[in-house]
Amino acid sequence: MLKQLFGVTCVLCACSSLLLGYGKGPLPRHTGGYNENTCARCHSDFGLNEGRHIGGVFLLKGVPERYEAGRKYRVAILIAHPGQSRWGFQLSARFAGSGLQAGELEPLDTSTKTLKAGGIQYIEHTAEGTRNGSVDGPVEFHFDWIAPAHGRQRVIFTAAGNAADGSEEPTGDYIYTAGSFTSSKEVQELTDTQDLPSSPPAENKPAPRTTTASTFLHIPAPVDLRSRQWEVQIQHRFQQALADSGPGDAFGLDSRANINLLINYALTDRLSTGVSRARFDRTIAFTGTYEINTSDEDRFKMSLFGGVTGDENFNRHYSPFFQLATAFDYQRIRLLATPTLVLNSRPDSFVDVRPDAINPDSNNTFSLGLGIDVALNRSISLSWEYVPRLVGFGGFGEVNPTLAGGIKIHSWGHVFTLMASTSRAFTPEKYAVNAEPDFSLGFNIYRRIR
Repeated sequence: MLKQLFGVTCVLCACSSLLLGYGKGPLPRHTGGYNENTCARCHSDFGLNEGRHIGGVFLLKGVPERYEAGRKYRVAILIAHPGQSRWGFQLSARFAGSGLQAGELEPLDTSTKTLKAGGIQYIEHTAEGTRNGSVDGPVEFHFDWIAPAHGRQRVIFTAAGNAADGSEEPTGDYIYTAGSFTSSKEVQELTDTQDLPSSPPAENKPAPRTTTASTFLHIPAPVDLRSRQWEVQIQHRFQQALADSGPGDAFGLDSRANINLLINYALTDRLSTGVSRARFDRTIAFTGTYEINTSDEDRFKMSLFGGVTGDENFNRHYSPFFQLATAFDYQRIRLLATPTLVLNSRPDSFVDVRPDAINPDSNNTFSLGLGIDVALNRSISLSWEYVPRLVGFGGFGEVNPTLAGGIKIHSWGHVFTLMASTSRAFTPEKYAVNAEPDFSLGFNIYRRIR
């Protein structure tokens, strides 16, 4: 009798849409392991594992702590996600050292099938197995794994799967991945005659929340970008104050507006760079982001932002800045805190002619951005933001911290934010220094592109 501990790497993903026929099962080599792709290559609306924070669940069940050569083990994959209605997966079993096929996978019913590519056997869903219309889940796929007849190597399972919305389009689908882990003693060893462990209790699921954009309202927010992903943002601030407007001028929508276009590109899984340009003052900003901790597995996230702004198409008043964006998720609530340091925040050409400068002896500004986001469901949340200047140069006139509140809506891969704000600017050398005394309407549109 041969027994050997084996590790499991589990990544749930599937291409459940009928696009390219994937409703009948994805093409081989989409398990996410051994340099294989996952379905996130096409289904890129959300980051890998982003669905965990809005109720998504996945499990590989029936994994024995030790396997016996040639023995048959009943295995199951479970996947669930609030509001989703079509399901799938692809899985392979390989020897950890060589990556060669380990044992054999056997379907039990018409919900799964097997196929081979490059000497590796894959098991995946069928069109019937997607259970189209099964809202929320959980959905389970059962199959057998026959342990290798010879050898003492560890066996690695790699799988890929997707909780899809059934739209037959690659949008709106949640892709899951998970890191390697070793089977623990709590995982029950199962044979083909034993029952599978029950589904996890619903109370263990994270509470729903909306997808996050890398700009909260004004301050930055940590976002997990993958290498070669793009971000595009359009920010719009109307100039007329709400207090001075009414239905006749659409509450300020008829007024002129400040507009900012931002493009960001992920050089690696942690490092990205971007550029933006605003209409007023023709302000250009060059930025960089380092993701300190943005794992979807963690409730606490942190990213370091930095850059430099320049007015008149980067010809005058250069202001370097640094921001440490932190976020903490607890059920439906996301809390944000972003200390901000702006260097050369004092525009000397204006200080020389304006006597109402606030603390003009300082040429730097330190502020603290605070935010709270409350998820109403998986695609809508309410957000509030407060950015007070703590020390340093404070602009001109009265002290007015940036205040903002709005509603965020996630739809078709975009995050649309409608807000009221006291700041008509987009870069920290303006919104983190001082703002207007009144509110006006504005919006942000965010899109992540793979």
